[in-house]
Amino acid sequence: MNAKSSQELLRYSHKAFIFAKQMLGNVSDAEDLVQTSIVKALSHPNAPSGGVDLQKWLYRVVRNAAIDKLREQARFQEEDSGTTEEAQSPEKQLEHNQLKKQLATALSLLPMAQREIIVLRDYHQTSYHDIAEILVIPQGTVMSRLHRARLALREILLQVQNEQASKKTLETSMQEVRYETH
Repeated sequence: MNAKSSQELLRYSHKAFIFAKQMLGNVSDAEDLVQTSIVKALSHPNAPSGGVDLQKWLYRVVRNAAIDKLREQARFQEEDSGTTEEAQSPEKQLEHNQLKKQLATALSLLPMAQREIIVLRDYHQTSYHDIAEILVIPQGTVMSRLHRARLALREILLQVQNEQASKKTLETSMQEVRYETH
């Protein structure tokens, strides 16, 4: 791989890291995975020489490694996640963080095939054509899977929100009972 391709690969590595982090839900695992993927890309004789093909190839390598890592984690039943992002006011920040947490929870509950297609399209704005090449499926399948994945995500989000609302109502009732008994 030449110097120009190496520079291009490093430029794509940031997006690949974000993709890996969203797939794995863990920063350190994502860092390790992307680093390993870049080493593989730099040493692989059949790696594309640059451009969009190199980016898609790197995403495919990262995706496959993420799947392997998630399978390994499933065997050991380990889960680790958590991110924060700043908002304008404390209220907005709390609301934004709660929504992000609900979305991350819902996304993690989706099957891998649905999660990866949503992450590629909605988080990384990857085109349908490129997703089809990354996942090695027809473009029409990308569109139908994405639609089903979004519907499933919506259902899970509604369930998560309903569970949290029920929990909050129960906590409020318990506080009222405690207040009345004191």
